[in-house]
Amino acid sequence: MADPARHGNLYRETLREIEKLRAGKTDGHHPLGYEAGKGDLRDCVTAYVQSDPQKKADHRLVFRESGPATPGGQPRRELLAIKPRQGSGNIYEHTCARLNRHPNDRQPGLNRFGDRPASSGGNQAQRQAELDAKRAVAQAWAGQQPLSSSRPLDASQFGRRGQTTSAGPSRSAPQQER
Repeated sequence: MADPARHGNLYRETLREIEKLRAGKTDGHHPLGYEAGKGDLRDCVTAYVQSDPQKKADHRLVFRESGPATPGGQPRRELLAIKPRQGSGNIYEHTCARLNRHPNDRQPGLNRFGDRPASSGGNQAQRQAELDAKRAVAQAWAGQQPLSSSRPLDASQFGRRGQTTSAGPSRSAPQQER
């Protein structure tokens, strides 16, 4: 993506999506599933962002949810990857690599999320019901731990390395692994 305008728009749209996820204004587009060769991402959700406001979304953002870090705390969202929907550098392979998962293996611990095949099928109400159910499972499961290098992410801190945010986690504070 060599076009500076598209790059700038993608950056702004990504920040907006991160902020909407942090604030709980969106739950993503649809939950992911298992598909041989793409991996077992049943504990993950995808959202879409656009690099060109005149065209359909051309990038995916993948995140997962987990319970609070401390009893009585707020649930967390962990940003795992942002990549183009088409072309080389498949986002699902990238996400599996980040999570140390082989793209052909099922993760037995993820059986609690059901056996949904990977797709974005269904209408908005069906997708939202599934997102709600999977979020409840993720937040209740003690085995869903953020990557060791994750940290709370505030959209104003996006792209800054080595700095922590002073904003505490919200209902659905996303986190990013670096």
